[in-house]
Amino acid sequence: MTEVTNFPTVMNPTDLASALSQSQVQETSSTGGFSFLKCDFESGEWAMGQNADDVTGEEVLINTASFKHGWTLWSGGRPQKLMVPFTQALPMQMDSIGEDHPSEARSVEGAMIDDQEPVLFDTNSYGGRKGMDVLLGHVKAKAATGSEYLYPKVKLSSESYANKKRGGKTTYNPVLEILSWCDQDGNEEGEPAAKVTDQSEPELPLEEEAPKRQRRKRKTA
Repeated sequence: MTEVTNFPTVMNPTDLASALSQSQVQETSSTGGFSFLKCDFESGEWAMGQNADDVTGEEVLINTASFKHGWTLWSGGRPQKLMVPFTQALPMQMDSIGEDHPSEARSVEGAMIDDQEPVLFDTNSYGGRKGMDVLLGHVKAKAATGSEYLYPKVKLSSESYANKKRGGKTTYNPVLEILSWCDQDGNEEGEPAAKVTDQSEPELPLEEEAPKRQRRKRKTA
């Protein structure tokens, strides 16, 4: 049975397809209520939230309408961000602060498939931008077919390469591996849409407790 995940804000398929066709994000050769996703460039592992829960290999439903691009400037241990929707042109970067210079950034929102926890992937690394641009490229190609299934369900993965700038040391880039496509209600392409026939809570058999959410294994140092 398909898990139904509803995003806070979405566009209808027609508007989204139109917006995607206007995307001005160039391909690379506020976050209240969201848990941050991070990919470790030294191990390829994905972590989520303040507890750095290990979510490597887990699945996320991407909110296509939330793609943004812009700039991030780290200075004094704090980031300054200037992000706009992907349908707008890349804004002019902010001024540098001393020797600290802004770098191009990407972000996208989504929800974990297992428990629908809202997440945000925000990156200003070359590998992160490349991974995000590849994903958006696939979405644009999907929209061009006229499909209403424009929300990719992805697996949190990575790819590695020998980094010459780090003396040939293995470095990992994030990969958002597309597993399937969903519509704006979370119904998976090729499967019957989920139908709600009873809004009441199901009754549990006597002496049986409701299933508890399993905590993800905390990432160890």
